[in-house]
Amino acid sequence: QRMGHLIILHSLCNQKDVSHKMSKIVNILGCGIKCKETPLELVFVIDSSESVGPDNFRIVKDFVKTLIDKVTVNKDTARIGIINFSHKVELVSTLQQYTSKDKVKLAVDNMQYLGEGTYTAAAISKAIEIFQVARQGVRKVAIVITDGQADTRDQRLDVVVRNAHAINIEIFVIGVVQKTDPNIQEFLEELQLIATDPDSEHVYQIDDFITLPGKRNYLFNRNHENSALHGIRPLT
Repeated sequence: QRMGHLIILHSLCNQKDVSHKMSKIVNILGCGIKCKETPLELVFVIDSSESVGPDNFRIVKDFVKTLIDKVTVNKDTARIGIINFSHKVELVSTLQQYTSKDKVKLAVDNMQYLGEGTYTAAAISKAIEIFQVARQGVRKVAIVITDGQADTRDQRLDVVVRNAHAINIEIFVIGVVQKTDPNIQEFLEELQLIATDPDSEHVYQIDDFITLPGKRNYLFNRNHENSALHGIRPLT
């Protein structure tokens, strides 16, 4: 497997078999999350656009803090960066900024809801920039939490994704697709564009923002192996 990993978590609103699907997402994060001494470069890219809403944004922040709690944060193991985006991109934390999980979690708590557009391409571009200081040979993981299609006023998403692939970042898309969305086909095509091929291994679906806190235990596999992507299965 390639060393870099960019995990995209897309969320809309629907409720369907979350437990089954969330149990598989752990394998995307893999050993880097569960194995306390495994070095990891981890960047959260968090959507706070209008469609997310302030209540769901709070849920996402709690969810991110839950993930941070599973990682040993210091300069030798996991380093965590945080990006908050909507119509603009806010760099909340670089990989080098905080050396304790409490400080990273406080930075997440202090993030403000922006409530406008969804500039996914700009956010991924910022993640690529953050990873430029990644340690040699250390896995690079970014978890992008967003809802819906990227804003057409943003830079070209296909170009940004190509740039990510060019520096060996593997992109996973985890999408919660609302079946009644009139733009569902366009949204699915965007997920496939973002994801690394084959799509069957890199495009995933979950349901609602509100399911994230209750399903956090499904994210962590107690029977991992020393492979970042051990046991991945597509979520259907």
